[in-house]
Order: sequence, then structure tokens, then C-alpha cells
Amino acid sequence: MLAVVLLTDNNRFSFEEQAVTAVLMLVVVAIAGLLMLAAGPILKVIRVGGAAIISRVMGLVLASIAANNVIEAVIELLRTTEI
Repeated sequence: MLAVVLLTDNNRFSFEEQAVTAVLMLVVVAIAGLLMLAAGPILKVIRVGGAAIISRVMGLVLASIAANNVIEAVIELLRTTEI
């Protein structure tokens, strides 16, 4: 939701840019909704073991993104701090 607020700032973006942002956010919400509706049939195909594997892989991806963000923040802090 914060992304919508930031990307629809009247002082920075034109009406057309805000409309494109709104349409794209609606598309993302629609795709997420469709995937949630399809969760049952997908689970029947991949079964519980496949769901566990996907869950662990997504956890690793999330952890790597978090670690990367922390490293970049520390580097930026060290770069901008005057000692």
C-alpha cells in the first residue's frame, strides 16, 4: 500500500503516470487473487512435499534479499559517515 501512496504523489507524477500505476497494481492484485484461488489444484499436483520445498526455497530467497539489503545499508552508512 505504501508503494501506491509513493507512486501516486500529485506533486511528482502526472495523472497518466498515476493511472498506469493504478492499473498495474490492480493487475498484480488480480494475479495474486487468481493464484490464491488456484492454490488447491496446485497443491494437489505438487503435494505436501513439493509445497515444503517451495517454502524453504522462498525462505532462502527472502533471507538472501534481507542480507543484501543490510550489507548495502552498512556500506552506505560507512560511505556517508564522517569519522
